[in-house]
Amino acid sequence: MVAEFKRRTTFVVAVCVCGVAAAMFLWAARVILLLIFAGLLGALLLTVITDWTRDALRLRRSLAFSLVVVLIAVGFGLGIWMRGSAFVQQFSDLQVDLPSAVHQVCMRLEAHNWGRWLLSRYADQAPLSNGLSYMLTRIGGFVASTASTFVGLFVVVAVSLYVAAEPSSYLRVIHYITPLAYEKKLDSCLASAAHLLRSWLFAKSISMISIGVFIALGLWALQVPLAGTLGLIAALLTFIPNLGPVISVVPAALLAFAISPTKGILTILLFGIAHFLEGNMVTPLLERKIVTLPPALTLAAQLLLASATGAIGVVLAAPLTAAALGIVMVLHPEDARPSSPNSQTQSGNG
Repeated sequence: MVAEFKRRTTFVVAVCVCGVAAAMFLWAARVILLLIFAGLLGALLLTVITDWTRDALRLRRSLAFSLVVVLIAVGFGLGIWMRGSAFVQQFSDLQVDLPSAVHQVCMRLEAHNWGRWLLSRYADQAPLSNGLSYMLTRIGGFVASTASTFVGLFVVVAVSLYVAAEPSSYLRVIHYITPLAYEKKLDSCLASAAHLLRSWLFAKSISMISIGVFIALGLWALQVPLAGTLGLIAALLTFIPNLGPVISVVPAALLAFAISPTKGILTILLFGIAHFLEGNMVTPLLERKIVTLPPALTLAAQLLLASATGAIGVVLAAPLTAAALGIVMVLHPEDARPSSPNSQTQSGNG
């Protein structure tokens, strides 16, 4: 009895130690794991484009993949060569214009009683305007200049290219370390997660393009400066549900309010109309090919990941939620769930 107790105690302690060690490793590597997931997301996108190119041109997959990578590289290269300097100049102008716009907005607020009351909540308007200027300009420039950002981009691009080049080889490695009894379930989970991620990427790509074009043209019509750059920012931030659209309106609204209150209000209305049309016209037209994530669930995931991993968690919260939902749909299918008493009563009455 004593020997049996010692053996079981040793086993429980070993399991607890291994669990704690695994949790500590996952916590320490949480940012790296998110970067790998971002690379897998890029690999999925490359795989979809490669498969479409292979089927359309009837090429070998390796040749189709090479063609896709070359075309993407050439497209980025041409874009940088033709418009790169202009965008860099516009972003530089944005860092100069935003602080000036913040100060002008504060001055306009001082001209009204309610504005003076709002500014009186702060000891001085200088810390407020300087803080907003720092938040909107300096942080973005600092993040873009750090070596960790370039390392992260390198990891994402490398994982995307390696996995998209030979996805079957990595799948064989996963099968090799998976028990035979769980291989079919694993394949079903991966297929379901990939399907939902493909649908989400398709929906998000359409949303980003439509929002970017609509905002850029609308700001150009309103004669708001840096319309192209602000449209690009709006398109990129559309990738982040819930928070992205709110963040994207801030720099455009500040620049517009610095010109006149009317343009500021029209700019806010422009962003509202753009996202309203995207959510109520573009998305319903494509409803058979896209997946819509529960907003509350996505927001909860964003808040949790933001506290644990920072900005990268907010960016990747939505695709992580889509992948998790795909896995849950396989592990807990609706057909296997017990029916509710109301449904049983209705079926009995029928």
